[in-house]
Amino acid sequence: MKNYLKKIGFILTILMTVIILPSTNFAGVSENNDLSKYAVSEDEKFNRIFREGRELIDKEEWAKAAAKFREIACDCPENKYVDAALYWLAFCYKKQKMFAEMDAAIDRLLKNYPNSSWADDARVMKYEGRIGVVSATSPSYTVGVVSSNGVGNSTAATILTTSSQIPLEREDEIKLAAFQSLLSAEPQRAITILGDILKSDSKASESLKREIIRTFRMPRFVGSGKNVYPNETVPAKTINQFLPQLRETLVKGYQTESNVKIRAEIIYALANINDEQSTNYVIKLYSSEENKELKKAIINSLGGSYFYLSETNSNTSVKANFDKLAEIIRIEKDPELRRLALSNLQKFAGWSNKEGVIETLSQIYDSENDDEFKISIIQSLALSKQNQATMKLLEIAKKDKSDKMRLESIRALRTSNNPEVIKFLEDLIK
Repeated sequence: MKNYLKKIGFILTILMTVIILPSTNFAGVSENNDLSKYAVSEDEKFNRIFREGRELIDKEEWAKAAAKFREIACDCPENKYVDAALYWLAFCYKKQKMFAEMDAAIDRLLKNYPNSSWADDARVMKYEGRIGVVSATSPSYTVGVVSSNGVGNSTAATILTTSSQIPLEREDEIKLAAFQSLLSAEPQRAITILGDILKSDSKASESLKREIIRTFRMPRFVGSGKNVYPNETVPAKTINQFLPQLRETLVKGYQTESNVKIRAEIIYALANINDEQSTNYVIKLYSSEENKELKKAIINSLGGSYFYLSETNSNTSVKANFDKLAEIIRIEKDPELRRLALSNLQKFAGWSNKEGVIETLSQIYDSENDDEFKISIIQSLALSKQNQATMKLLEIAKKDKSDKMRLESIRALRTSNNPEVIKFLEDLIK
């Protein structure tokens, strides 16, 4: 009898969650009223619509997906995942060639969440968006450079940079422009000067150092071994000649620098080089680094460059990045760092299809004590189309000791047409 009543109570919980609309005003419900715990919270609304948006992206229904992400970005501005919603909103705009709207979403993301794990990918997207805008209006535009009037020119050209989030004094602004022009004309000499700027006795300001290092985080400096864009002014093979010098300079700078913000910028620049040596250095840093902010930068850098790589040919360092993130999820003690690693893992195309990923997440869930991380795993499983993920969600929905986790899993199963899932849901309602 007790089991029967417990089952009835659980079913009522589900029905109340489904029936009560998210827009209902519960301000008048007393904290002591049992019904209040069944109200669909803002977080639940956010998670539901976010999942719907991701599903529409999978179907390449860009306009409908954009509407979903726009809704939660406006209605749930305090949600801890709103930065991800803004990123995917910008992505949907990019796919529709709505570059002005894309820029607006990215600007909001970078302004309100400058330390977001999505910030670097957003900057790269904005870089590519600018290329799209200028290319559409100026067929002669040369990718990678822009002259003072905005039209491509092979002489006295400076590198097209992402929008700066670091305010510069006028003198530093001039120095940055001079450095970028020198880098375009004489890369080797510019990298030598970078080494001087990063020395401990350098008089360069923190802002100037950070912006100069950011110059090397553009797609132009990825060590891909081939041209990223067919119209690149400086051939990739020429750039690749200077990548070893750049890597050595950045590593020395990291070892001698004490400023955490500058060291974080160096991590991102090293990860962007994306060759085996640079990748290995960044990966090994994680184990030896004790500063949590720098560990966050390493995690973000491992996933941050993949937005770019996913649309070009990948290389062995991509697998190394992916494997390191999976390892962090498995062995890291800090829940925040583990959640960040899981978020970055999902930036890889086809992440859930990688061998062992779903099995690993399932095992972690079973041994995990942090409820927030367990919910993150459930949400990750919900994004996967793998049958193994569906079966794990079904197992949680059936057997988990926590009603909170069972409810989260039941919601995650809403898009499944698996016969076993359908029967389970029907049996719950009966």
